[in-house]
Amino acid sequence: MKPRHLDSAVFLISGTGIAYQVILMRIFSIAQWHHFAYMMISIAMLGFAAGGIVLTLLYRWSAGKEASLLRKFSFILTLSLVLCYAVSQALPFETYQLATQPIQLLYLSLLYLILALPFFFTSCCILLAFYLERGHVGRIYAVNMIGSGAGALVVVLLMFLVQPAAIPYCLTFMAALATLLLFIDGPYPGIQTLFLLTALFCVGIVVGFQPIRISEYKGLAYALRMPDAKIRAEAQSPLSVLTAVESAMIRETPGQISHRFKAKKDAILPDQIGLFFDADSVSVINRWEQNPQEPAYLDYVTTALPYHLLDKPDTLIIGAGGGTDVLSALLHGAEKVTAVEVDPRVFPIMKRHFQVFSGRLWDHPSVEPIQAEGRAFLQSSRRAYDLIQIPLLDAFNASSAGVYALNESYLYTKEAIQLYLQRLTPGGILAVTRWLKTPPRDAIKMAATLIEAAPDAGIENPAAHMAMIRSWNTATLIASRSPLSPLQVEKIRRFAAEREFDLVYLPGIRPDEVNRYTILEQPVYYEAVTAMLSDKRKDYYRRYLYYIEPATDDRPYFFRFFKWGSINRLIQGMGSEWIPFVEWGYITLLATLIQAMAASCVLIVLPLVALARSALSHKKYPTIPILMFFFALGLAYIFLEIAFMQKYMLFLAYPIYAIAVVLTSFLLFSGFGSYFADRFRGKREALIVRSVILIAVLSLAYMVSLPVLFQAASGWGDAAKILMCLILLAPIAFCMGIPFPTGFQKVTSDFEACAPWAWGINGCASVVGASLATLIAVHAGFRIVVLSACLLYFLAAACYFRMIRSSVSRL
Repeated sequence: MKPRHLDSAVFLISGTGIAYQVILMRIFSIAQWHHFAYMMISIAMLGFAAGGIVLTLLYRWSAGKEASLLRKFSFILTLSLVLCYAVSQALPFETYQLATQPIQLLYLSLLYLILALPFFFTSCCILLAFYLERGHVGRIYAVNMIGSGAGALVVVLLMFLVQPAAIPYCLTFMAALATLLLFIDGPYPGIQTLFLLTALFCVGIVVGFQPIRISEYKGLAYALRMPDAKIRAEAQSPLSVLTAVESAMIRETPGQISHRFKAKKDAILPDQIGLFFDADSVSVINRWEQNPQEPAYLDYVTTALPYHLLDKPDTLIIGAGGGTDVLSALLHGAEKVTAVEVDPRVFPIMKRHFQVFSGRLWDHPSVEPIQAEGRAFLQSSRRAYDLIQIPLLDAFNASSAGVYALNESYLYTKEAIQLYLQRLTPGGILAVTRWLKTPPRDAIKMAATLIEAAPDAGIENPAAHMAMIRSWNTATLIASRSPLSPLQVEKIRRFAAEREFDLVYLPGIRPDEVNRYTILEQPVYYEAVTAMLSDKRKDYYRRYLYYIEPATDDRPYFFRFFKWGSINRLIQGMGSEWIPFVEWGYITLLATLIQAMAASCVLIVLPLVALARSALSHKKYPTIPILMFFFALGLAYIFLEIAFMQKYMLFLAYPIYAIAVVLTSFLLFSGFGSYFADRFRGKREALIVRSVILIAVLSLAYMVSLPVLFQAASGWGDAAKILMCLILLAPIAFCMGIPFPTGFQKVTSDFEACAPWAWGINGCASVVGASLATLIAVHAGFRIVVLSACLLYFLAAACYFRMIRSSVSRL
């Protein structure tokens, strides 16, 4: 008998499932690094696919027991949310050790299996609801999608209120409510409810509160191992977890300090407090007592260069953090400092806990703190600055290891650099500082980006407008709106010589002027910049060991340097030591994709194909069209979802806003599309064709028009931007909600034994699609991801008509 509260239970279970996925993405971004967000999408889809396997294998046995099984799976789901999270935090998995310790691959596989379990139980619950409502698949699917959209919104709101580690426990209550609704409709509601509450109590006692286990290779883990380390303050938001650590051993500077400073008698660093973002990137708060001569060390780092070329500049700093670069600007006599910081908790935590320690930096009359994303702030303002400075925004150890390889960064694309140059006054300067890596790549790619962006900003001869210097571990690249004057060129030479920094490039530089202090085997940075300024730039890109072509808004992966063609050269040059010199983020993506494909084949495709050939084939079910239809739909949906997340990330500025808006919109309006498809079941063929055509037309239209629309609305407030995004996404999401329930209703009605198999295939496609979409975007751009999705939808439509012909032939 169908439970009376079935729709409500499905709504809550679906919401729990998507909320659990989003919070695990956030937790693993903190515990490991950003690229694990994509792994969590694969894990979730793996669990959903596995649910289809089990119910296919148990199809005959489960007939007539759907309501009872639904209650059991919902009960287990409730317990698994906390248990699986706790076990995942107990596993000693480390990204850095994947290639050196084979057991780490086992830990990664265990993470997949353990964290897939809650999604497996969620999948089983929704599939059983489909069985209980065989005639109204579209309605149940609509409830599922709308519930998922609500769950995505709820979890983002929770991130403002509680720390991420507590949210899996909060979601347990959501799943428990769904289970209670199902128990009310059961044969023994009182006993079952008591059993649920007792089980939850026991799990809570055994597991307890499990904090996030942070990788021992992240900056916060290093800092907390210092003997006198003490956490002074903490704050969290959907964007990041902020941790302030005090220790006498914290001595963080924006790059290497010149040896000339260390030789001074009064060469001391002020007391500092480390401000860690998501347990990794650190920005220090310097003790300052309003003495304009302190801290003097800030004049002995490469970031000080532009202040020796400008007099009292009106300065914009993108990424203010703990205020080191703001302090440097004041030390060098900046007339006004606009300090832009993306994290909404930085300024409050500074003013609440470190106001006196920092010398009331943010209340200084020359400082204007702005909470915004740097590029979005510039797009919404027409103001010009004498100096735009982009300091070091990432951790040295993680950057050197390449764990940022898959981090999208719209701060360092060609279009971004073009914008910065256009926002300079006629004599203004853009200054960008990057870490140096071995072998060289990061600073070289930054130089390539500036060289290619300059002509679009009206600078026809970038060679006369730019200069670059380096220390042991950083390089500062400057570009002037006007050609650098002979006096400025001489000041650059003097600045570098007095601090023993190496010249890399400046107008009129001689080969004998480079590579003097920190001596490299070859003056590779000088050779790179001069080659890229010549007409042989593309040839240099092709020959270079790493991928150094500029990132673009369509491929915003500035930190991606991996080239397949360079592996042999790395092995020949470094032997077994080549592994640390590749990009770990990229390697992890490949490992995730391979594991996803292997898991899909072994755990999903092969058992289902075997089942199709034995138990199903004698009934002449169209197994190949069904497989291709649902696999194509799974890939296409996840492709578009990921592509739009990336596009909206640029417009909304905050990644979590983009994820929440796109997930909520896609799921909510797809749910409405599913409900529409359920109401017009007699016109399935027309629905499929029209929806696929509309999806393709809208997708292509968005790719052309979104940049223009986003530019026009760049000055709007967050609420207006989010509303605009919802309106834009509604039509395509509505259409995307039609093909799956239409095809699933067809399978449920005409080939019922194939229904869970079809569900599993769709999940299998999403498992692979999450990583595959990212891989395609890295190499070919998001436009190709969108075009691929459109082709996949047309393939799905063709397969649907194959299913119809097969259905007719069976009559």
